[in-house]
Amino acid sequence: MRVHALTGTLLLLLTLHITQAYLIYSSIPRENDALQDVVTAPTNTSLLECLAPLGSKVINRDATEAFEHNRYAFDLRFTFTPEVIIMASTAADVQAAVKCAKAANVPVAPRSGGHSFEGYSIGGQDGAMVIDLAGLSSVKVTGELAKVGSGVRLGPLNLELFKQGGLTVNAGTCPTVGIGGHALGGGFGLLARKYGLLIDRIVEMELVNADGDLLTVSGTQNPDLFFALRGAGGGSFGVVTSFTIQPIKPAPKVTSFSYSWGLAAHAQVLRAYVDFQAIASKDVGVEMTISSGGLELYGIFPGNKTQLTTTALAPFFEKAPPPSDSDVREGTHIDSVLRFSWLTGNPVDPEALSLMTTHKAADSRYTKGKSLVYPKPLLDSTIALLGKWSANNTAKGSTSNYIIIDLWGGAIQETPATATAFVHRDAHTVFEFVTEWSSGEGGPVKTRLPDCKPCIKYMDDMYEAFLKDYTQNYGPVRGYQNYIDKDIPKWEEAYYGSAFPRLKQIKAAADPSNVFRFNQSIPVR
Repeated sequence: MRVHALTGTLLLLLTLHITQAYLIYSSIPRENDALQDVVTAPTNTSLLECLAPLGSKVINRDATEAFEHNRYAFDLRFTFTPEVIIMASTAADVQAAVKCAKAANVPVAPRSGGHSFEGYSIGGQDGAMVIDLAGLSSVKVTGELAKVGSGVRLGPLNLELFKQGGLTVNAGTCPTVGIGGHALGGGFGLLARKYGLLIDRIVEMELVNADGDLLTVSGTQNPDLFFALRGAGGGSFGVVTSFTIQPIKPAPKVTSFSYSWGLAAHAQVLRAYVDFQAIASKDVGVEMTISSGGLELYGIFPGNKTQLTTTALAPFFEKAPPPSDSDVREGTHIDSVLRFSWLTGNPVDPEALSLMTTHKAADSRYTKGKSLVYPKPLLDSTIALLGKWSANNTAKGSTSNYIIIDLWGGAIQETPATATAFVHRDAHTVFEFVTEWSSGEGGPVKTRLPDCKPCIKYMDDMYEAFLKDYTQNYGPVRGYQNYIDKDIPKWEEAYYGSAFPRLKQIKAAADPSNVFRFNQSIPVR
């Protein structure tokens, strides 16, 4: 999820001692201890006996305060009760934990940043072993490669790459999202049209498999897993403990930009945006958001203001009406990363990306999201729906309803659809539908908010209208797995398409006991 101008975690950068990892996750604002009844279900004593060598890294349900501080996902809607939480600080910790979980027949849920749209980072069910990876957050650049712990979040990752040679990575904008699920589900961001998805920059991973073995996974070692993890790796095949990626040296000057229009101009603006995709330079990384407040186009370009307006965006503005407002800034790439992190207080010091300053992430802690992947240019009927539902988003109790329209193409399409488990290489645009019912100001959560039923009904009714239009005009439903939704029709086909049969075969070979399981995990058969 991303918060933008229209809508209004601490994480250290080196491998941490477990007590520090505990502080990282517990510092994310969440419900206080009084908001939940003490869990009285019996603890799995054989599991705890097996885990005993891990000592204080094991948080069981008897440790009420520590358990309550660490049991939640980022989205506080989800209140699944884990069987146990492991605050891992090494790959060996993960190995030991997985072996115990397999012996006790307890499902394993890796948690990198905890942003799963369905709470799968805490199991998506009661009784899972949550392996928190915040303690595996080191970033080390060596030559042309960077080895990255799977618990690092995108804000600190960008900051540390910047410090180690002025580098960056083609990842998303939300600074609190963990690299783990984001990368394994594809990893779209504003640099994707120029450099591809984040999975396209991964050259190697270290994975703890269902037997607790630590495997090297690459194009030459365990190549089937290398295929599966890049696009379908979120929680189904093992626990990735590190990624080796090819970081990017950005241009010395980068222009970030935003342009706004009132909602009445939506048809002309969206048509210009849709037509722009086929002729846009790969250098232009851009998204558009539409809500009752209007439309906003925002993105980055490796050049100066003049090059942006007279060349890069010229084809778009030839068809779009003049914006009602604009904000175009020249600076460095890290400046653009900071700008579109939407941290509170609009910081100018990149150190704010560490998530250790007073500037907090503005993400809502109560949200529901869905997605659709459009394989061809949007028709007038779809554009009309965007205008209709944006004008009608008056759900009582909602703090924000909006749709993000990501412009794909460019380098994303240069990797064959069969090369990885990510099958949406032909995507023209991708919609992320979002409804929220908290302001997400970053302060402590004082009171648990119940589900906003009008918000969810609005989302469901809107999505149903878009599904009808989609199936009539674009083919079988397709969605982006990083915006996972338990209610999407035929999720296996929607997320994984033609890769799904092969993914089941790889799952059956890698995890025949189905240790890594949740409602939408890859099945063994």
